[in-house]
Order: sequence, then C-alpha cells, then structure tokens
Amino acid sequence: MFGRRGSARGEPVSAWHKFGAVALGIAAGYLLGVALMETVDMFYSTPVAPTAVTLGSTAVTQSTHGGGATTTKVDGKTIHSVLTSNGSPYQNFQGRIMYGTYKLVQKMPGGEKLTGFTRILHRMKPDELMDEIPTFRANPLHPKCDEWCDFPVADRPNAVKQWIDAAAKEPSMIKGAWILLLECDYVWMRPVQAPDAYDARAVGFQFMFDYIMPEHPSAVPFMNKLSGGRVEPKNIPRSGPAPVLIRYTDLAALIPDWERITADIEADPEAVKQLDWVREMYAWDIALALHNVTLVTETPPHSRLIAQPPHDLIIGDAAMFHYTWGTLYYENKKEIFKWEKRDYTSREQALKVPMLTMPPQPWKQGWVLQDGLPITKELHETVTAMLGQMNKAIATLPDLTNVPVRT
Repeated sequence: MFGRRGSARGEPVSAWHKFGAVALGIAAGYLLGVALMETVDMFYSTPVAPTAVTLGSTAVTQSTHGGGATTTKVDGKTIHSVLTSNGSPYQNFQGRIMYGTYKLVQKMPGGEKLTGFTRILHRMKPDELMDEIPTFRANPLHPKCDEWCDFPVADRPNAVKQWIDAAAKEPSMIKGAWILLLECDYVWMRPVQAPDAYDARAVGFQFMFDYIMPEHPSAVPFMNKLSGGRVEPKNIPRSGPAPVLIRYTDLAALIPDWERITADIEADPEAVKQLDWVREMYAWDIALALHNVTLVTETPPHSRLIAQPPHDLIIGDAAMFHYTWGTLYYENKKEIFKWEKRDYTSREQALKVPMLTMPPQPWKQGWVLQDGLPITKELHETVTAMLGQMNKAIATLPDLTNVPVRT
C-alpha cells in the first residue's frame, strides 16, 4: 500500500475494509497490487504484584542468602521487549535494524528501564541471527513458512504461547515488569516509558489502527461468532498484538484465546476471506475483550508507542517509528527519492545490511508524495530523522555473510 492510509503491514485491504474505510473517511492513497510480503501488538483483569513466584509480569533474580532462596523484586517500570519473526530475509533485514536502534536508545536517559529483549523465532531450525539478537526458537505450526507461505503470522500466537510456557518453568526468562510486543519494522528513537506495574490502577497501552473496525456491518457476524456471542463488537478494541505494552499476567491469561480464535479463523475460509491479512489482529482484539483486559488505546500524535510516516508528519509522543508505507518523493512528476522496505528482501541484504539512501537536502517547497500530498518541512525532517537513526544502527551491525548458523 502506497499512500497515507492502508495496512499496518503494507498489504492490500479486503473489500469490506476498503468500503468501511471510505465510508469513515479514512482512506487515501491507492492500491498498487503489492504482493503479500509480510512474513510476518479503567481496570486490568487481575491485579497481581509482579514477582517470580506469580509471574506477575516480571522476571526476577533468585539469590541465596543465609542458606535460603530469596526473591528480588524488579523495578515496576522496567520493560521486556518481545519481537516475533519467522526468520525470513525480509524480516531479518528489518529485525536487525530494529534491534540495533533498540540498543542505541538503551544508552539514553530512561534506557535503563529497557531490561530485556527476546526475539521469538517460529522456525524449524535456527537462523543467522541467533547470536546477535537474544532468541527463543518456537516450533512453527506451519513448517513450510520457513521458506514461504501465505500467512505465517498465523503461527505467532502459538509461538508466543510456547515462550510463555517456557517462562512459566524458568521465570528468569522474563526480565521486566511489563511486556512490550513489537514488529520487525519499528525504529526506536527514544525509550518507551512505562507506568509502575505495582500500582493496581496503572494500565498498559496499545496503538489504535483505524482499519480495524469490529462494528462494521460486514465484520459484526464474525465478531459475534468468534467471541461466542460473549462480547459486543463495540467493546472489541481496534488494535492488534503490536505495539502493545501489557502486564505478563494479562498476556498469559489471554494467549489461549488468541491462539484458539486465530485457529478458528484459519479453519473458516469465509472468515479468512473477509478478515483478510488483519485476521490475526482481530483474534487478538477479541481475546482482549473476552478477558476484560483494558489497555489505553492511543492515536498519534499522542501515541506513546509508534508514529507512522509519511501518514504521520511528526513523531509526537511516540518512542518509535513504524515504516509500514513507502515514502516516495516527486518533483515535477519525477521521482527523486524512494524509501520502500519491500525493496529489501534478499538474504544478502539481511546478512550484510546496506546503508540506506537519505532524502535529498535541503527540503524544497513543491515536493509531493506518491499520492500527490505535499511533503511538508516537518514530514521531511521526520523521514530524515528516521532513516538517519536506521543508518546509525546499521553502522553497528556486523557482516554475517560468512557466519555459520548455529545448529
């Protein structure tokens, strides 16, 4: 999808999503028929103090003192970030840059609260990034997705469940009071700031995607069916499993339903057809509603998680950029600059990440995007800052071309 409105994963939108988006005045840009590339997020339900014993959204350390084991309580504002991937070159190119920018912001004030990071790899065998990014490998439901499949995101809920199950046996795997669920194509610009998890009044937060419309007439029958009629469509959030800041206890509680609903959708050809590439996002939202997990749903410029240029002109309150859309500059109908993640799909690019071309400087009045909308000076500065941060991270990445894959 090129333009300012469209999928968070750059995919074509189903017919009823397009209709609903137009009806709500949220559609702009145009479809270019991009092939599926993603190989591919008040009160909370049960206030539980984060401790190793209860796994209440933490990982703690166990120490021996005076012959007995003691539990050290973690800082309630710490965050364990979680990324899911199937290890394709497309996602590994993005994931390496994302983790590189994560390490950059760890050095900023507040970065000390970013205390854990796990890439959940749903793949039959290890990949080249096992020693670069802390990785938990989960066995995929669809092994063919190691190479290519239509919708590898269907494996994500089960992969996260495998990680949660492993953490239940080994609490030290969880290294923060909050879990932050991420996608590969994020760029960290500053640390996410979390509330105190020990405060029962504190809630996590998530991003609102305007194309998730549980109350749309075409969606309502599926929302009712998939929830077993237990929740009203109006009470289903318009989010997805990333980006989301959530307590461990809430995540662990809703995962079985997230996994089950995802499987129910995949087994229903009509649900697959109608919910299309956002179907796993709907499964997440329904699971949230079923478990009465309340998260603050935020939109730019007040989203504390992501901003999405070129749709969003500024970063606002966000900690990260999400480069779901391409950004093309035109001057007098001639393309003068292009940033498009779908141009980076080869194994060579994933193993030896090339420096990215920066936008032309200085900004000029009259430049437009591919959808004809003007490139303002603030948007130009935003795109420049995002790509500059990505290049700063790329400069730190080793060449993995000849690194043997761990077995």
